[in-house]
Amino acid sequence: MINSILYPFLFCYFKNILPFEAPEPYKRRWEARNIVLPDNFEVNDPTIRTQTIRDRRCYYAMIENLDWNVGRLSSYLGESRLREETVVIFMSDHGELAGSHGLFEKQWPYEESIGIPFFMADPRIPDRAGTQLYDPVCTEDLFPTFLGLAGLSPRSNLLGTDLTPLIQGQAKNMDRPGVLLEFVAETRTGMPFCGNGWRGFRSERYKYTVLGDTAGVPWQFFDLKQDPFERNNLIDAPPYQTEIARHHRFLLDRMRETGDHFTLLPTFGCSGFNMPYPDL
Repeated sequence: MINSILYPFLFCYFKNILPFEAPEPYKRRWEARNIVLPDNFEVNDPTIRTQTIRDRRCYYAMIENLDWNVGRLSSYLGESRLREETVVIFMSDHGELAGSHGLFEKQWPYEESIGIPFFMADPRIPDRAGTQLYDPVCTEDLFPTFLGLAGLSPRSNLLGTDLTPLIQGQAKNMDRPGVLLEFVAETRTGMPFCGNGWRGFRSERYKYTVLGDTAGVPWQFFDLKQDPFERNNLIDAPPYQTEIARHHRFLLDRMRETGDHFTLLPTFGCSGFNMPYPDL
């Protein structure tokens, strides 16, 4: 029986909100390391580029320090004889763009922002160690999963999915096409998407998003297998229109299921959603 579920969180904020900071020994180890910027790093200003490299060195030093502390936690579980009754879960609340697509912070629906670590160590399934799962999951899945791992049954009205069967190898895939993405609201003047909102649908291979101030219209579509850095927006590409329409229906179905208040305009043969004038 599992008596404990521990889930340490990593919170990362852009430097003008909370500075990147790491213990000096870790920072010194990263000072001279070569930093290779990703293919979608689109900041040409040399001063910003240099500062971003410095920030990334500190960011990686923070990660190394955090990894050391997770190791301390693991050692404590072993020394306290708690390892065999504790599931350890590691995740964060959001990612960091750090110059990818020429952007910083987190509000955009790119993978660097919306993708977060989700690692799990369950002593009951040692043969699953090192397993990588590729089905998209979302924060709604966390609470029912924590209950499932503890041997409890989630309430039937929870919107998320218990991932325990997938984690334990009792299921090969999720019984759903993907997950809903959303940016609800921004009221701060000058911030990205102030007065705007977006929704999206992330399947294993593709990502589709809509954007609008009063109603969402098709915005982005990425083939993440062919274009993992999301440099080629395929929203108007003729060969992908069938797949885009399919993902629009996935998004519409999920918004209906969750009672989303966001408005979608009619497109791809689908009716509008939350339209103020349904007959339009």
